Amino acid sequence: MQTFFFIGGLLFIFYVSSSSLASTGPHLTTLKQPFLASTSQQLTALKQNDLQPEDFKLKVDPSLHFENPRLMKAYCALQEWKKAIYSDPQNLTGNWVGPNVCSYEGVFCAHALDDPNILTVALIDLNYGDIAGQLVPHIALLSDLGVFHINSNRFCGIIPETFSRLNLLFEFDVSNNRFVGPFPKVVLDMPHLRFLDIRYNEFEGKLPPELFDKRLDAIVINNNRFHSTIPENIGNSRVSMLVLANNKFTGCIPKSFGNMPRLEQVSFSNNLLTGCIPEEIVNLQGLILFDVSNNKFIGKLPKNLYTLKRVERFDFSNNHLTGTIPKSICSMPALLDFRIYRNYFHEISGECDKLVDEKLLSMKEKDNCFPKRPHQRSDKICSQMINTQVDCKNVGCSTPQNNVVEQGNRKITPHKLKPSPQKVHPPPTPVPQPPKPTTKPPPVVRGL
Repeated sequence: MQTFFFIGGLLFIFYVSSSSLASTGPHLTTLKQPFLASTSQQLTALKQNDLQPEDFKLKVDPSLHFENPRLMKAYCALQEWKKAIYSDPQNLTGNWVGPNVCSYEGVFCAHALDDPNILTVALIDLNYGDIAGQLVPHIALLSDLGVFHINSNRFCGIIPETFSRLNLLFEFDVSNNRFVGPFPKVVLDMPHLRFLDIRYNEFEGKLPPELFDKRLDAIVINNNRFHSTIPENIGNSRVSMLVLANNKFTGCIPKSFGNMPRLEQVSFSNNLLTGCIPEEIVNLQGLILFDVSNNKFIGKLPKNLYTLKRVERFDFSNNHLTGTIPKSICSMPALLDFRIYRNYFHEISGECDKLVDEKLLSMKEKDNCFPKRPHQRSDKICSQMINTQVDCKNVGCSTPQNNVVEQGNRKITPHKLKPSPQKVHPPPTPVPQPPKPTTKPPPVVRGL
């Protein structure tokens, strides 16, 4: 099965000893020592609070033999989960029979951090299984679980509250399923969670501000039904990847957005965001991809945008942006893909065309107000917008219907654009790939 890893399952250094182990499992990278030491110190205390089969009033057949109590707990958890699976067209759980849970399809075992002499379930990977069912509270019996991947299935319902007891969980990917309800706050109680991917579900409501206070490396929540403003404390986050696309977020991008020094890839596309693009973006010197397409942003591009030397892709398309496109932007050293179509820009440097002709830059600029270029807006629409002055300090964060700009003594509402068609349950959105690991990962035990 294919598996999408953001950091390659860093947590598995908790379990994997330095010895060479045969594996068919995923590749994993090495965890930094301070984090490992911290986790090791906390593990004894955490184990005292682990759930037990008795907590769920479960009884195990005494004739079954298990190598250790943790594998017995894993057996209980997986058998209860199997009961909640209604359809398994690929028969991935067909061999979930008997006490040897490390041989179960999609279940990976490794040595426990606190006792390298015993094996424990460390990873669940049922990606692309087309399985229909629900998650059960008993999964919390897998107290050594580091990675939980079930993307591209038909799981429904909610995330059980007991998942907060998965104290070692590092990667949580339930994307492209049918989960519902408000943002699953249970993930905020997972102390070692670093990668969160809940895209392509039916989660709705507001984003909790606590999400951006949590120590995460990636937040991927696109293609849900979230409809709040973006919390003001977004700048507290230390993520390198942030994907909020295809929801119904309103208001502005908070200025604290410029306080995210590790941010490399961000997408706010296909929302209802308004106001100006914050000048603070120029503080994000590690930025590689920036996508605010299909919103209602107004005003000019930030003045010192050209200082972002690592940016490879800018997408400002389908907004109400005005002003000029200077040579300094098109000549950014890493820029390969520049999308500005369906705006109101009225002047562009000839250097941009030169770079396009030399195939050094891909640029999409139709439906703007550039003179003597094909496929531009009408003179009537452009004459309204070109003379419009937008004061980004005072424009506020009104809803799109009330977003007006000043032209002389008149208020002008930007030309209404036809909304982009929305797909219903399309395949997962391609998420920009993270940097490749610099350390050769140790293998994971599979099917002992």
